[in-house]
Amino acid sequence: MHSSRLITALQLGSVVIASTLLFSGCATTSNQPSATSNLLQTVYSDDGASELSTPNGWTTRPDFGPDAAIRVAHETGEAYLLVNSYFPGDIEPVAPTDFAETWAFNLATNLPNAEVIGPKSMTIDGMEAFRYIVTGNIGSDRITYVTTVAGGTRAMHHLIGWVAAENYSGEQHILNQITSSFRESAYTRPARQRVTLSFAWPHQLQSVAAFHRKSVKRGKASEVKAHYLSTVRPGDQDELIISTRVVKQDVIESGTAKGDYLSNLLKQITTEIPDYVISNEGEFVRVDNLSAYQQRIETAVVSDLPVHAKGREAEILEIVRPSLSEQFLAAAVTDEWNKTVGSWVSSSYAMGKTYHFKEEYYAPSLADVPFAMDVSRQIAGYAPCTNNQAHCVKLIYIATVSGEDMRMAMARFLERTVGKPVNVQHVSVVRKREIIAEPDTLIPHRSLSTEETIVVIEDSDGKAHTSRDTQDTRVTYRYQTQTASR
Repeated sequence: MHSSRLITALQLGSVVIASTLLFSGCATTSNQPSATSNLLQTVYSDDGASELSTPNGWTTRPDFGPDAAIRVAHETGEAYLLVNSYFPGDIEPVAPTDFAETWAFNLATNLPNAEVIGPKSMTIDGMEAFRYIVTGNIGSDRITYVTTVAGGTRAMHHLIGWVAAENYSGEQHILNQITSSFRESAYTRPARQRVTLSFAWPHQLQSVAAFHRKSVKRGKASEVKAHYLSTVRPGDQDELIISTRVVKQDVIESGTAKGDYLSNLLKQITTEIPDYVISNEGEFVRVDNLSAYQQRIETAVVSDLPVHAKGREAEILEIVRPSLSEQFLAAAVTDEWNKTVGSWVSSSYAMGKTYHFKEEYYAPSLADVPFAMDVSRQIAGYAPCTNNQAHCVKLIYIATVSGEDMRMAMARFLERTVGKPVNVQHVSVVRKREIIAEPDTLIPHRSLSTEETIVVIEDSDGKAHTSRDTQDTRVTYRYQTQTASR
């Protein structure tokens, strides 16, 4: 189940309880070693007041509960848990049992077909605590929440975990273990500074981008330089339409201007680029008129081929067609948007802290199914915007994909390409991106990305040969319309 559907339920909770009661949390380690012996990682709250423990495979997440002091989730998005702590003065004095009941039943009121189980009284690290299980519908999904309120000596603590209802029986034990490990820290720590990123593009926006890409593939270097004009305009149903037109481009291969096949292919790729649509909340929606674009590129790939490739049109198309499918082209545009903007929307990052995720990597020429990819995200600090009129933040994205599935897929691909078995020893792809953007709008001003693909092949004599392909891309944006938030 997609995490955004699960997160919506917490937003429902914020509707029924005053905003001062939600998402200002905290977290801790185990007081019951026999029940939490597999909880190996201590997670400290960003407000410096508490801590809890999680098993391997759980990570701290910035993309839900923006005001909670701790947010953890299984790395594959199977289950989530956050902690809110309410200190004297944050809320009116209330008993833990009353707070637990109010929160649980207000949540249930806003969930269709809701069921409530509880309360169950318990003790967590010496604190009196009360737990409810609330299950209800979010659209077509059914979600189960484990909501626990504990009265501490410093604050009232609310722990809420959630999971797809169909998976609750399998995740219940872990959620209970993590909750039982909660405690107020022996000593308070300085609170971590957080930066919340918001999407707020104007309905009318125009920019000119300077694009420069250097690539080295199989030892052959090439460069692409271009300027393109992008326009944002309002669409239907609270959507924004983004149009792009290349106004100038140059292709240089091995230090000399390249005017034939590569330039012609690039011209077809960058001519009449399809519009894409995003929501007013920054979520990628779709690519318009993608079918005609896909067919034009496919035709260009086999038109005016270099002399050494003449007569191999069918073979070349068979190899490249998976990467030219409408499905993959749409996924590629979505991925580009998410790396630059979409995946950062409505997230709250502790400055300088690295957050780890599991995502998917698509390589259609290698396999029909995605590969697992390790991803980290970070706000590294503040940086000047291009216009020097506002403080931007530096967003860092790093992704790595490798492993046995990737190695075997590359071996099968090379065997199809060369017509004989290839002993592939190792494959890895590392993608890095640095984005300078306005935190309150997520309008980008500069982007620097690198990608390195390493393939190690062993020949018949047992000698290893390493191929290292690299790609470095720099984009600078100059805006012609005021970039203030809507």
